Amino acid sequence: MSDDIPAAVAAYLEAKDGDDAGAALASFAPDAVVHDEGRDHIGTDAIRAWSDSISATYELTRTVLGTRRSGAATLVRIRVDGNFPGSPVELHQHFTVSEGRITALTICP
Repeated sequence: MSDDIPAAVAAYLEAKDGDDAGAALASFAPDAVVHDEGRDHIGTDAIRAWSDSISATYELTRTVLGTRRSGAATLVRIRVDGNFPGSPVELHQHFTVSEGRITALTICP
């Protein structure tokens, strides 16, 4: 993982790698937005529900393939393997961080 990514993004990725939903959620600002599969999940309660739903439905293994900064955005390529149709898949995660917390995460293929 690149050393130049924000601490909140690094903490989120490490927490997801360790399957620690609470620590991953702590990386988000209270009014953060996660956009995944065409839906927005706004605020930490909605983000927790989104994360819990994925964890309850699928067994996933995530591998960070690369990280980089582009202006204010942090871009992360992740390979996700699991018990879902089309596995494995490479996803691009685009993070926006403000005041040390993730304020937006967009996940796309």
